[in-house]
This record gives sequence, structure tokens and C-alpha cells, in this order.
Amino acid sequence: MIPYQPAQEYNNLRWGTGMPIALKVGSQFVQVRARGTCSLLVRDIQQLQQHVSDPDALTAYVRSLLASVMEETIGELGLHAANIAQLTTITEQTVQTFKESLEPKFKELGLQLLAVSIEAIEIV
Repeated sequence: MIPYQPAQEYNNLRWGTGMPIALKVGSQFVQVRARGTCSLLVRDIQQLQQHVSDPDALTAYVRSLLASVMEETIGELGLHAANIAQLTTITEQTVQTFKESLEPKFKELGLQLLAVSIEAIEIV
């Protein structure tokens, strides 16, 4: 186990929702999955170690967090989407909402979100 380093970056971490997310869009029930990438920076080693003491477990922890927040984001999108095409279209607003939901969670961990992308939201 290599300890955390100050200002250590983790770049291009791939993430995805493991299980399909079931939701109602308009009058239809659908299942969707999402995937993307993110990059982050270790800002506060002590704070991070309180949450994730093993650096080898950090990427799995972050991927799980990203998937969880994306599930919440998709749930919100589904409430306001008029149809499936609207749900699966990735807009700047979708990415911004996702990012704004992630940033305080990352800050609480002692991390800084450098970049996040949503590559796809797909019907399964």
C-alpha cells in the first residue's frame, strides 16, 4: 500500500452504473445505465484517510460514489423528461447538475473534482 501523496491526481477514472436504473418517463417504464470518466485531486490527506484509509481502495470508492450520484441525477431527470429521447440526451445542464452534486461530496472526502464527463445514458 502506497500512502496518499499531497496533490496526487487520479486521471480518467472510468465509472458506470452497475445495475440498470428503473424509472418512469412519461407513461413508460424504462431501465437505463450511464457511464463516463472523472479526474480528481487529493487536497486533504488527513480528511481523505478518515473516509478511505487504504489508497488502493480509493478508485473503487470514488466509482461507487459517482454511480450513486448519477442514479440520483437520472432519477431527477426522469421526473422532468417528457420522453425517453429527452432522458438519454446528454446536455450541458445534465453534466452541470451531476458535477454540482458531486463537488460537495468530494470536498467532504478531502478531494477536488477536476473534471467529470457523462459519455452515455443508455436504455437497457
